[in-house]
Amino acid sequence: MPLLTPPKSQFAPTSFVYELIHHPITVLITFLHYLLLNLRGPSYKPTASGRSRIRVVCISDTHTKIPPQALPKGDILIHAGDLTNSGSRAQIQQTLDWLKSLLKPWPGSQDGFAYIVVICGNHDSYLDERSRSAHDNAHKNQALSWGKLTYLQHNSVTLPFIDDRKLKIYGAPQIPRCGGKEFAFQYERGQDAWSNTVPDDVDILVTHNPPKWHLDLPTSGGLGDEFELQEIWRTKPTLQVCGHVHSGYGKEYLWWDRSQKLFEELREHAYGNGKAQFSQPPLTELFDVALYLKGMQLVWEDLKALAWSRLWGGARQGGILVNAALTVRTSSQLGNKPHVVDL
Repeated sequence: MPLLTPPKSQFAPTSFVYELIHHPITVLITFLHYLLLNLRGPSYKPTASGRSRIRVVCISDTHTKIPPQALPKGDILIHAGDLTNSGSRAQIQQTLDWLKSLLKPWPGSQDGFAYIVVICGNHDSYLDERSRSAHDNAHKNQALSWGKLTYLQHNSVTLPFIDDRKLKIYGAPQIPRCGGKEFAFQYERGQDAWSNTVPDDVDILVTHNPPKWHLDLPTSGGLGDEFELQEIWRTKPTLQVCGHVHSGYGKEYLWWDRSQKLFEELREHAYGNGKAQFSQPPLTELFDVALYLKGMQLVWEDLKALAWSRLWGGARQGGILVNAALTVRTSSQLGNKPHVVDL
């Protein structure tokens, strides 16, 4: 029965029944954590009234397809990678041509985006010379037509807006290895490809991969990266946009506090170090004293944070993380909606 067996792909989520049998304590604590987080409210609020807000529309993992519905209006469109399926030069150019059509046709126009920022993903093979096909390598001197799109690959751009506002955006495509040599920008899992790579003053961080344990698939042992997680703790971007793990699609507020740190430690204890859900014996957690203690610490910190935010007027100085994958889970269909964030 699918409810009682693990999925065939590490990128597919397990059923709630299977998860409850294998990780009952973690399921309970995670439910309480997210309940208290929701009661706490958003960790970030847009700029104060009197200044114009900047609307950011976030998408990822379109895999050569065009969304069936028009994208929401905004000032910036961010595409967090996997523009294509095969990664060929022709497929990449096809997606770039679609994105270019979404730019404002002239300054001051009410249609289109003022800026479109793009990074690549592991499926965009042509953009990493190590993963290009023999056919594309033979045509590597035929430059892609980017037009006025902004392509980021381990670099940043600062974009100006009205009211003298500026946003610094950094893009990084690298991911832990999840496929063969035809996949782009891979490194061996466990290798540190992140420390001190993101600018200290970044406003928006665009990565293809999620940070570990956040909008990730914990039941697969965490497909995100632990060093990426450490790097966002260091730089604390206002907004991070990612994709790659389609089943992690969603939006999450990050508080950069002890509650969040304990939540990450809880997931590491429950799912990390080879204890992914696919191998964890049923009901083993019921005898894990350390997990109970970690869970009680987390709930206590959540309660204190809730009181600080709601009763004592604590400042909201966190950030926003969105997994913007438009492809639904392990299907080949675009069905998830773009995320819209006001900064």
